Amino acid sequence: MRWTWIPVAMLALLPPSAVRGQEQPAPPEPRSGVFMGMRLENVQQQDAGLSAVTTGAEFVMDNAGSIRCFQRIPERREVARVELPPDVLPLSLDRKNEFACVVSSPALTLSLQGDSLMILRAKRAVKLRFVGLFRPEYKADTAGKWLLIDGQGGFGVYPTSQRETARPDFAQSPWTIDYELPAGEEIWLSVFPPRPYNWHRAYEDLAAHEGNEKQYRYPSNRLIQSSARFCKVMVVHSWYWPGGDREPWRIPRFVPDNMDEFCRMRDEIHRNGMKLVPYFSPFYYSGDDFFGEVKRALDDYKVDGLYFDGVTMDFRTSYEIVRKTREMLGDDRILFRHCTTDPLSSARVYCPFIDTYCDYIYRGEAGRADLELDDFLRWTVSGYNISNAVGYWVYTGSTGKPGYVRQAPTQEHIDAALKHEVRLPRTEIGYELNLAWEPDDGHLDFFDKHYYGELKRLGKERKK
Repeated sequence: MRWTWIPVAMLALLPPSAVRGQEQPAPPEPRSGVFMGMRLENVQQQDAGLSAVTTGAEFVMDNAGSIRCFQRIPERREVARVELPPDVLPLSLDRKNEFACVVSSPALTLSLQGDSLMILRAKRAVKLRFVGLFRPEYKADTAGKWLLIDGQGGFGVYPTSQRETARPDFAQSPWTIDYELPAGEEIWLSVFPPRPYNWHRAYEDLAAHEGNEKQYRYPSNRLIQSSARFCKVMVVHSWYWPGGDREPWRIPRFVPDNMDEFCRMRDEIHRNGMKLVPYFSPFYYSGDDFFGEVKRALDDYKVDGLYFDGVTMDFRTSYEIVRKTREMLGDDRILFRHCTTDPLSSARVYCPFIDTYCDYIYRGEAGRADLELDDFLRWTVSGYNISNAVGYWVYTGSTGKPGYVRQAPTQEHIDAALKHEVRLPRTEIGYELNLAWEPDDGHLDFFDKHYYGELKRLGKERKK
């Protein structure tokens, strides 16, 4: 996924200004739909200003143009302040629903959302200052977009225009990032984590990327039974979709090439107490009705979720697609998202406000982005106190050796992953793709014993 590709059908999901770069003539309707518990809990407008409380954040706006931004999970603290120029004031509440509210003036529109996003849209050119009120342990930027995290949470700033910014002086407290926002453009401010961590998902172990282009396009009963000894979810790759058996996986329709084999695989997975999450990819989809195909597949095939291999390289489009998908799935079915460098063409900077709509995030295929192992695992793979999606490590792409390495994780890497609330998939084919595979040939004996033993121990400690 190294190029920008946005299906034409998906451009309709964007606000008009995102497609045309034009000014909005009126405040937009706030997004609606409460998913995964993220909602707008309270809005109050008084003489002194306005406050909006969401599941994971609180935004407090005064009449002098200062917006104080608090995270609420795992505990309340002020992480950032947005300073607006006096000539954009006053701002007043236009409309609200259960998920978001819109605040506007003749110069600026703000949408405050239940997923802890604040979207600032300029009706004319506006200067903005973002003030950081904590010292980030991890800081990364690309094209003016900043991701700033410590062990408790943090925030990210995402302008829609490509621009560089002066690097903040993080030795100072507070520190600042300045932007000039052109008319019709937006800056998204993400306060995180937007929702509590899902400990149930963190211990609902995955067998990921099973299946290959040769004899295992549909995982065998033997492989399924072997995986079910440890796993509750089986994520199956693309090989059985027409187009999914060859790169670059330009799949026009999600119809198995052998329906009898698909049903055999699905039924065996369910019979062994696992959930089936098959491959779907907005990024590589080549048809003209992605969501129609998703709905049909969910209805007809009785699967338990979706595996997204990339979405798009535009963060606003990706956000809308993932939210729409979550709406279709509901909160109980699974969204497993493999995101190598999308949506920002970066392995270091990502979007917690997108990741939070996923149950699992799968990262590391592009390597460690020159980060030390602990930094790579804690800040780019783990979702803990960031998006609070459960982070899975694409181990074969970032073992520390060059290129793709087909091997089971070592004890050092297992221990490092678990220390940072990172999970590893159990993938018998994926770790040993070039070998003659048998489910009981001992390739994963150490992984099974050490990884699942440690995971069980940590689960018991947490319950205490």
